[in-house]
Amino acid sequence: MRWDDKLLNRVITEDDFSFSKHTTYGLGGKAKRAYFPKTVDEAVAVFKYIQESGDKFAILGNGSNILASDGYFDGAVICTKYLQGIEFEDGNINVLAGTTVPSLLSFCVKNGLSGLEYLAGIPASVGGLALMNGGINTNHIDANIVSVDVFDGKIRNLSNKNCNFGNKHSTMRDIIALILSVKLLVSQSTPEEVQRNIDNYLNLRKIQPKGKSCGCVFKNPQGYSAGKLIDDAGLKGFKYGCAEVSKEHANFIINNGACANDVYTLINLVKSTVYEKFTVNLEEEVVYIGEFNVFNS
Repeated sequence: MRWDDKLLNRVITEDDFSFSKHTTYGLGGKAKRAYFPKTVDEAVAVFKYIQESGDKFAILGNGSNILASDGYFDGAVICTKYLQGIEFEDGNINVLAGTTVPSLLSFCVKNGLSGLEYLAGIPASVGGLALMNGGINTNHIDANIVSVDVFDGKIRNLSNKNCNFGNKHSTMRDIIALILSVKLLVSQSTPEEVQRNIDNYLNLRKIQPKGKSCGCVFKNPQGYSAGKLIDDAGLKGFKYGCAEVSKEHANFIINNGACANDVYTLINLVKSTVYEKFTVNLEEEVVYIGEFNVFNS
């Protein structure tokens, strides 16, 4: 038995994995099998095994920026939700990719570490935030990232500069690799001050739309607000099947039923309508998994 085989036998697996149970949209069909590594060594072993097998695969963190199709995904899922851990060293926090924002911020409060409070209320894993350069309008995680460890056949340490962060984008979106951990820069504060800052950001997020969604669907085009463009196009509250453009924030599409293809079709209707009215191309933040029916305007 090979060393990798021993590690693989430790990994939690799930056959007929349900995307609807593991995404904030609550949508999607099933996948052949999912792997849930708990350590970096297990994650590397799973990634190597799946790549060598030649199977299709998708990588899932907290499932907060994902729209999975209704059909069967004949491949594997690497889910990092159990790949969690946090250490503080030399002014930096080293965080495993599956660590959630609440866990990260609890660590920061306990240790009086400031600089990440703006992440409060974002339902994401740290790996997903690095992948998407997540954050809020005024702050994005690239400002805190020192480096990212990924595995693409070998473990590589990507400096902030080599991550090529942009508008909801990073190098990690352009390569076939698994994010293992992220090193974040923080500053020393007090637990009380960090908690106050978190509470302030959570209060600001109370106006976010309720219901099942992936958060903002579209990136803000240069010089524009995607939500305002959609609102000005008269689409706020517009429905297609089980999907609805939020009446509270037009850059949110809410799932009111159980059909991913309705959400996908509405996304494309919004894109085409905004382009017809304002000749502005909206680009999705949301990441698609699986195959969708082609939208035909």
